[in-house]
Parts: sequence; structure tokens; C-alpha cells
Amino acid sequence: MLTMDEHLHGKKWILLFSLLFISDLFLEALFMFLRPMYVEFNDFIGDMIGVYTNYILIIMLIFLIPLIYSGFFIVKHAIKIKRVHEIKPSIFNRILSAFLLLLIVGFFIVLIIVFGENAVILLYVLEYYLPFISFVLIIASLLLLYAFTDELLALLKKPKIKTFYSQVKRYLPLAVTFLFFSWLLIMPLVFQPVYVLRGELPPKPLIIAHRGGARYAPENTIAAAMYVNQIDADGWEIDVQISSDGIPFLMHDGTLLRTTNVSDEFPARAEEPASSFTISELKQLNAGQWFIDRDPYKMIAKGKAPTNLMTVFSIAYIPTLEEAMIYSKVAGLLVDVDFKSPPETHPFYDQFFNISLNVLIAADYANSTWVTSYNPEWLDLTESLAPAITTALSLGFPDRISVEDFQATGYDMLNSPHERPNRLLRDYNANNVTINVWTVNMASRFQQLWALGVSSVTTDEPIVYLEIDNPKLLISRKTYVSVWIVSYLLAIATVLYVKSYSMKKKKKQ
Repeated sequence: MLTMDEHLHGKKWILLFSLLFISDLFLEALFMFLRPMYVEFNDFIGDMIGVYTNYILIIMLIFLIPLIYSGFFIVKHAIKIKRVHEIKPSIFNRILSAFLLLLIVGFFIVLIIVFGENAVILLYVLEYYLPFISFVLIIASLLLLYAFTDELLALLKKPKIKTFYSQVKRYLPLAVTFLFFSWLLIMPLVFQPVYVLRGELPPKPLIIAHRGGARYAPENTIAAAMYVNQIDADGWEIDVQISSDGIPFLMHDGTLLRTTNVSDEFPARAEEPASSFTISELKQLNAGQWFIDRDPYKMIAKGKAPTNLMTVFSIAYIPTLEEAMIYSKVAGLLVDVDFKSPPETHPFYDQFFNISLNVLIAADYANSTWVTSYNPEWLDLTESLAPAITTALSLGFPDRISVEDFQATGYDMLNSPHERPNRLLRDYNANNVTINVWTVNMASRFQQLWALGVSSVTTDEPIVYLEIDNPKLLISRKTYVSVWIVSYLLAIATVLYVKSYSMKKKKKQ
């Protein structure tokens, strides 16, 4: 007759390898879910190391090793679950399994630290796939519970003992088991995913192409606006700077190096601020060929970039704000204007916004123009001089503003990063606050935001979201709760049946 310690000796190793397998499987699944962010992730690591390659693939292949290793151990010893004293991993396997588990946990911590505020997107990915993740957790946990039922039942059958330590040792495992499975049942019901509708599905958000769809076209050019118009997106977001001779033009970066051929045309000035060039000098630069040559997001290689516009891309130039507004008006595109203030030494530093605002007013396209800014003074000036233009207060992360405080500003819209908590976004929508969310590049997050009722999203993936007719996984709250409870009860019933069958078979023997 085996003692309790002999039973637990082998099962604790099954538990350790199961934790290793589940955590590694979770990590691999997480990287699969983050597929739309592969380019940014690889570039992020490349910028730190100085070498650019497919780091996502390398990481997934590395962590596939402990997944196979732990899975092989579990399968190999599963048939010995009733002969647990025979499960005796070697010293090497004991050390290796513990090391790999710590490595995976450490990797999660490093991810959170390295990505900082952006790591919050992991929570939204988990929320989107919560039912599937929870179901896997429950099945895995119930299987482990089945393996340890003999030990738990033995604790109940023990004679009563009076010492406090003995009582804790007896009842603590039972209490932890009960609380854990209670949490597994309650968690998906309390923290319901946003696609569990609490009413009717809100209207689909407007699709605003970030910099004109920067993954599919050379950003901040008329060529990009042509792409936006071709795919029938609702509008485009542009970045505005001012030249050294006082002409507002489109450019995101502080320098011209990344998106033009400035190194060829003005090699001695290549690293100077973009706003230090005159408009005639800026017009000498090509702002599109770099996109074709570098194919930064591999959309050309994948056949997803518009082949019919490649010639236009190759001769794209830096447009003035006036030219961008003229094309937008002709094409009927909404324009979200973001302003990049020049250095304080710039000759038009103080007049930058006033000059740019006058261009917007002269365009006579106020009803389809947004002025987006972190600067309340600029928004107040817009409200005063051009009340028909939509004013949008931008928030950074983790900046927040209450519904009451925002409504007190009198601005028309809130421009929020997509990392904003779902609860807060739902609260804004419930109080009729118009929200634009930026920069949304994951289809799962877009569908969450749609269900939350945001008014518009700014994205580098406009064509992807235009093709989504309805958020996936949409169900009513009643259906969600019913399905979840039934699934949970069926899982428990299955384990109880297997246990009962096993006990009957054991008695016959």
C-alpha cells in the first residue's frame, strides 16, 4: 500500500510539467494572436539590437522546444497516473523543467517591461479570446483535479485532529482547490468580453487611414490620398509642419531621411529638421520611391499594395497643406489634421498654427475637417475662428479625462489611444461623447471598439477593416452566460463520469 507522500511524489512532477506545457502553449498562442503586429515587433527589436530579421519566428521556434519537451513527458507518463510512484524524472529533467518554467515566466515579465505602456494591448488580446482561453484552462485544470482526487478525498477521510497546524495542512489544499475552480467559473461571467452585447450593435466606426494608409502607400502624400479614395475609406489623417518660408506642408518625421531622397538631393543637410527647408527645396524631393524600394511592411511583396498606383507612388512629392485640402475636397475625403510644431528657433514658430488654420479656413471644407491637438489653445482658437471645423482633444497614454471634464471643454471630439480601458470607452459612448481611437492595427481590437460604440478609428490597415461587415463572435449576454454555464457543467460531469468508471473498474479487478 502506497503512502500519501509516495502518491504525491510522482504527481507533483506531472503538475510541474503540465504548468510548463500550459504556460508555453499560452505564449505561443499569444504570438499567434499578435500576428498583425509582427512588423512593428520585429522593427522594435531590430532598432534595439541593430540587426533586422524575423524575431517573432525565432522566438516561437525557441519556445516550441519546451512545448514539445513537456508534452512528450506528460504523454509518456499519463498511463502511469495510477502508478505514480513510478514517475521519477532524472535530476537533469527536474532541473531543466524548473528552469524552462522560470524562463517562460521571466520572458513574460521582460515583454511587459520592454513594451511598457503598449503592453496593455496584451490584455485586450486576452479579453478577445477569453472564452477559448478559459475553456482550455478549465479542461486542463479538471484533468489535474482528476489526477489528485484520491489525495483530496483522503484528506476528508482523515480522523479529526486538534492541532492548528494539522488542520491547516488538511483543509488548505481543499480550500485552495474550491476557490480556484469557483474563480474559473465566475471569471468569464463577471469579466465578460466586449462582444457580449448589452443592447443593439452600434454603427460601424468611420475608417480613417493613418497618414493615408502608411502600410499600403507612401505616407502623407497625394498618392496616399488617391489610395484612400480608391478603397473608399472615409478619410485620412495627415501631419502638418511648416517650411522655413512659412508654407504648411505634410510630413510626420522631424527629418526627411526616412521618407524622401534628401540624402541624394541635399546630402550635407540630410539630418536637418524638415522645417528648415524652403517649400521650393521640399518640392525637389521624391517622397514615394522609398516606399517601393524598401517595401517597409512587405505589402508589395505580398501583393496587397495597389499595383495600379505604383507609377503614381514612384513620382510622389511632398504636398502642401493647401494641395492636400484641395484633393480631399474633390475626392470627398474627411481630413484629420495633426500639427507638428516647429523648433522654437524657427522663424514661424509663433505663427505656425495660425497660418495653418487660415489654410484650412480658405479651403472651405470645414464640415469634413478635424483639427486634432493636445494643445487646448489651438483648439480654442479653432472654435473661435472656424466653429464649423471639428475640434478633437488628443490624449496620450495613460492620460485620462472624465466625461464631465471633457464635456466642460466644449470640444467636439475626443481623440484617444486604443489602449484606453474598455470600461472608460463604454462610459464615453453611453454619455454621447464622440470618440476617435488611434492607431488601431489589430482586427480583434477594431471589432472590440466597434462593439464599444466608438465613432471612428485611425488605422494603418483601412482596407482590412472596410472588409469587416460585422464583428466576429457577437452574442447576447443571455446566450453567453447560458453557453458558459452549460459548458462548465458538462466538463465537470465528464470528469466525474471518468472517475466513476475508473473506480468501478478498479473494484472489479
